[in-house]
Amino acid sequence: QGRALEQSDQSPFNRIVGNGKWGIVANGVTFDYVYDAVKDLKIGDKVSILILGLSHPLPKKLGLKFLRQVEKVLIAEELEPINEMELKALAQENGIAVPIKGKGVAAFSRLYEYDPGMVRKAVAEYFGVPYKAPVAVTVSDLPPLPNRPPSLCPGCPHRASFYAVKQVYGNDTIYPSDIGCYTLGVLPPLSAADFVICMGGGVSSSCGFAQATDQKVVSFIGDSTFFHSGITGLINAVHNNHKFTLVILDNGTTAMTGHQPHPSVDTAAMGLNLPQLSIEEVVKGCGVKDIHIVKPFNIKKTMESLQASMEYDGISVVISQELCPLFAKSVGKGRKAKPFVINQEKCKNHRDCLNKLACPAMYLEGERVMINQNLCIGCTVCAQVCPEHAIAPMKD
Repeated sequence: QGRALEQSDQSPFNRIVGNGKWGIVANGVTFDYVYDAVKDLKIGDKVSILILGLSHPLPKKLGLKFLRQVEKVLIAEELEPINEMELKALAQENGIAVPIKGKGVAAFSRLYEYDPGMVRKAVAEYFGVPYKAPVAVTVSDLPPLPNRPPSLCPGCPHRASFYAVKQVYGNDTIYPSDIGCYTLGVLPPLSAADFVICMGGGVSSSCGFAQATDQKVVSFIGDSTFFHSGITGLINAVHNNHKFTLVILDNGTTAMTGHQPHPSVDTAAMGLNLPQLSIEEVVKGCGVKDIHIVKPFNIKKTMESLQASMEYDGISVVISQELCPLFAKSVGKGRKAKPFVINQEKCKNHRDCLNKLACPAMYLEGERVMINQNLCIGCTVCAQVCPEHAIAPMKD
């Protein structure tokens, strides 16, 4: 605690700007809003701003210096009033009788994010500065913006896994899913997530769906989520002999939240020397008898394994192994393949590539499907999907 406090006091991210008698404390993005508000209200010569880039623990020496040079303080802090309470306590402990306010000024509350207009109004109200709200922009006459939902990255192996599963299992199947990049499988055209609630919920709920319905059940879970909370559900499925397929989407990293390592990640490329566990061995250890290892970019073989999995009478696990392309590139294992192009003479414009995969590297130019060479990583999936075989690697 003492060392952290010392670092906070000495941090270049914590500093006082200005020497006016009106004090404003800001942390994070609220400093940008405060800075703009002070500039717009033309009160820069009257204000001192305590910027808290490292806000916990509160820098006491810097805080005392700030409190002793101002006559009143406004704290622009989103959510809980942590800095507000700490600064009030610091003032009280040192006998500094300075009014300090945060929550309750204008629209400042514990709820939601702040915005520039909200901060500008609060600064003006608290310090008694004339303020005129800007005229709202009328957008009623503007055309609606097109939907732009989130999408799996170009070359994401999950897209290939979802496509292969849907080709084998079809639409009359229940697809519980889990928390990760692959949650985006809920969106069309992939439409491979009927039920998402929490980490590990996909496996556990599949046990129930398999008991309560005659429909086939295919559950998706990522490699890191499997280690986090998927193993207990799998053990339950084995113990009770539930019949469904669990697809473990093993992209070699915790992709959604920043490529953190997990027990089956090869950490050598990250400069770490940690034991690497095998997902396959863990699955075997849980008692699963039917296990398939697939490479999702090979659609045909992946579908063959999925077909065998569907016919198995019990819990079957398919481990779909392919590195996340972003992670692979960051550790020097990126694909060396050339980007693909569409032979427009062969293409019959069926648009299976676009309508079934929704890869962001593909786009329409007029009525023709094109591939963005800067985005394509050469995963080959679109070429395998094309009925005319009109998609091939770019020639030198």
